[in-house]
Amino acid sequence: MSYIWVVGYLCTAIGFSIGGVIAWSVNGFQKKIDYIYSVCVGLTLGVLSFEIVPEAIELGNWITFILGFFVGIILFEAAHKTLKILLGTTTGQDKSFSFQTGILLVLSISFHNLPIGIVLGSTRDTSLEYSLLQAILLHNVPEGIIVFTLLYVAGNRIWSWLFFSLIIAAPVGIGAYFGSKLGTGNPLFWSFAISLAAGTIYIIIVKEVIMEAIQDTSHVLLIAIISFGCIGFYFFLL
Repeated sequence: MSYIWVVGYLCTAIGFSIGGVIAWSVNGFQKKIDYIYSVCVGLTLGVLSFEIVPEAIELGNWITFILGFFVGIILFEAAHKTLKILLGTTTGQDKSFSFQTGILLVLSISFHNLPIGIVLGSTRDTSLEYSLLQAILLHNVPEGIIVFTLLYVAGNRIWSWLFFSLIIAAPVGIGAYFGSKLGTGNPLFWSFAISLAAGTIYIIIVKEVIMEAIQDTSHVLLIAIISFGCIGFYFFLL
């Protein structure tokens, strides 16, 4: 019996938890929160560009990627308007803004983790298995940093570290379990699904985080670009 779903679940939870610990350790420096945001933005966009997007294109093609990406943006706009109705209009300095953005990220990351888990399960006992587990662990660290930075600023306590890490990891475990039983099925569908999640995360990062942070300091873009380059160089070395 394969336990790839357990390993995938643990790798996701550990990576996301590491990001949460890093975010918690710098949470006292809230005057510099925009700089922290910019580092997280660069890291997350780097993970999208150098890890997730190539995976989506490899599973399908440029058409499935572009279509899924723009559907993700449209779904974000719909979810964003719904949350605004439920939570009210917020600004970048409002705790509700940080909570709203953090929850949107949790939902979109959870969604893109499901097809990643299925792909992982379908590659069990192959040469790709270790590489995928490594990528899952590493790319969840910067995602954990940015999500928990937002949630801690919103007033969530350290208990949220464990709760959200387990929630984020669940789709990987579930996907890997069914992937090991069923295989990838139609790779074009999963290419579309991963691209949809990538589009959602991208628009959240750009519209809800970096565009808000850039209003307060002109250094945000520069720091984000440097972080983007660093994570790109990191993946190049892997």
